[in-house]
Amino acid sequence: MANLSPTQRTKLEALWRSMPSRMRAGLYAAAQAGAATDPQSGDLLAVFDELEALMTEPAGDLAKAYLFEPLRALTAEPDSVPPSKFRFSPDDLSKMWGWLGRQIAKDLVEEARKCRKPVSDPVWHDFRARAAAALAEAVARADRVPKDMTALDKRFGPHCRSMLHDAIDLLRFSERIAEVMVGIPAVVDDFDAELCEQVRAQHEQLITEAPESAVWFLLLVMGRLTSPWQIFRVVEKIGRRGDDLVVSKTELAAVGDTVLADTGYFSAKLKQPPASRAEAERYFELFARYVGYSTGMVQEFGIRKDGRWGRSLFGLRAEASTNVEKVMEKVPLALDTGLPEPRRGKSGRIIPAQLPPTAAIERANGLLYFLHRAREHANAAAIASAQKRLYDQAERRMQDAGKMLVDLVAGSSGQSRVSAQECLAIVADLLDAAGSSETAELLRRRGSAAAA
Repeated sequence: MANLSPTQRTKLEALWRSMPSRMRAGLYAAAQAGAATDPQSGDLLAVFDELEALMTEPAGDLAKAYLFEPLRALTAEPDSVPPSKFRFSPDDLSKMWGWLGRQIAKDLVEEARKCRKPVSDPVWHDFRARAAAALAEAVARADRVPKDMTALDKRFGPHCRSMLHDAIDLLRFSERIAEVMVGIPAVVDDFDAELCEQVRAQHEQLITEAPESAVWFLLLVMGRLTSPWQIFRVVEKIGRRGDDLVVSKTELAAVGDTVLADTGYFSAKLKQPPASRAEAERYFELFARYVGYSTGMVQEFGIRKDGRWGRSLFGLRAEASTNVEKVMEKVPLALDTGLPEPRRGKSGRIIPAQLPPTAAIERANGLLYFLHRAREHANAAAIASAQKRLYDQAERRMQDAGKMLVDLVAGSSGQSRVSAQECLAIVADLLDAAGSSETAELLRRRGSAAAA
């Protein structure tokens, strides 16, 4: 279209816009089919490409998302995801975009906003490379000029260097990383031998062509694994060792450090005891995830107890076990307030309990649920003896309370019977939460029979 006058270009664009989309697609496909052998078809295809570009809206406000697309998989709110999925916050990206647009790369940002190409077009890799160069130059200048360093710290915070260098790497190598990530499924349930070999070969190629991008490739692959600790399968292939004696001192250490950081993230989440059933279900998910990391890392790779990774891992294990035991030890106290537990007087008469507050019942329900589910990972988490002891005690208390409440239902009437039935229903629900569904159902039947 370079040889056309402005008027001719406008008319041609108007004609193209007036055509039905099916007709445009047919013309484009015909030109594309003949472009390989016919120069005129090739010229026509170039014209159609320009016309199609004019049909697309400029990126505008989407330019920021398009430019920072390589950072998206590692962008989240702080503390909302484990470290393997976090390098940047949305606020970091907004600040980088503002810095580029107002100070260090105004022309680039303006071009990006006007660009009509989709995010998959190679032109965005060029924009990212230019953005990386601008950011790298600005950071290097800040390291040399105290005034610029003060401004940088004020903009991003005092510990922003590593975040900015990570962004620079991912933007600079975006095209190469995107090429190797194409063959990696979005979700990998099992990092099997075939895929593992593929990743090893691609890593080796990156080491040759773009060494700084190789470890990012492994970290991004790890982010797609349902069981991230399986990344050690390829670490073993790359390092040609099945233990951490040497690997933990090479560039591959970043991978193991990230797995350990994830383990620590889930371990730290186990400090706060749940106050309801919903919180307990979430707490158990975090506990199961912690156990997966803690045991998976050792199963997949040789972690020496006296090595750097081993010392960190076993320290996390001890801390997590202590935290989980402290949570389970709250069960007896929760039953004191949430279990409607009758008692026998000196005469042998059953003295009913007050109906517990709803919050206390919810708390007991949640803690009993976790105490029951914790049995699945009790050995792996080194809490088996505490779990069994506390569970047996809790189950015995609930069964004893249920038996007395059945007797109360049978020997009372009016409002007293209604209150006893309400308490009996609470005990049955708590037994359900603790996984004793058969006992709970038997208790309900006995209560119905006693009332009849």
